[in-house]
Amino acid sequence: MLDTSSPTGYKALLKKFNETPQYLYPNEGAIVYYGKLFQKGHDAFQNLFAKKPLEALAKDRKFAEMIPVGEALLKTNATDLKVLILLLASYIETKKETEIQLTKAKLQLLLKSVTLNGIGTTDTSTLKVTSIEDEYMLMDMLGLIGKSRTSKSKSNSVIDRWVVTRKDNPKEAAFL
Repeated sequence: MLDTSSPTGYKALLKKFNETPQYLYPNEGAIVYYGKLFQKGHDAFQNLFAKKPLEALAKDRKFAEMIPVGEALLKTNATDLKVLILLLASYIETKKETEIQLTKAKLQLLLKSVTLNGIGTTDTSTLKVTSIEDEYMLMDMLGLIGKSRTSKSKSNSVIDRWVVTRKDNPKEAAFL
């Protein structure tokens, strides 16, 4: 049995996530996704600034140049949804089939992991994300378009309630 609460247990799951994500269960994917918040040296704000060069390359559609930049970013945050999505686009454009399949498997696992305990329809079934940016990436992955948002502060978090549409079908989604 792997002790996922220990630093070595987390690193073992992270290694499996990076190499063979298709063999992880969604609850293990959740440990990898949320566990980054508890790792020494995790800094969400530093990560935002570090992505600027990758975003600039994406804007200029320099897919081949994006790959080493994105892969370097994943070494510090392997579950960054935006980086994974941008890398997937780069791999598709540069026709790197192995990397396409690996990145798709990572994104599918993370999507299953985040939606494992919530559907986002009430405050008690919120979709729990680790950043506002991931909130937007997850909505995109779920095919939702945000129309309006209200936020409600909790003791150690914020619940964002969105009115979203999916092909003219309005509904709400809540993120924590």
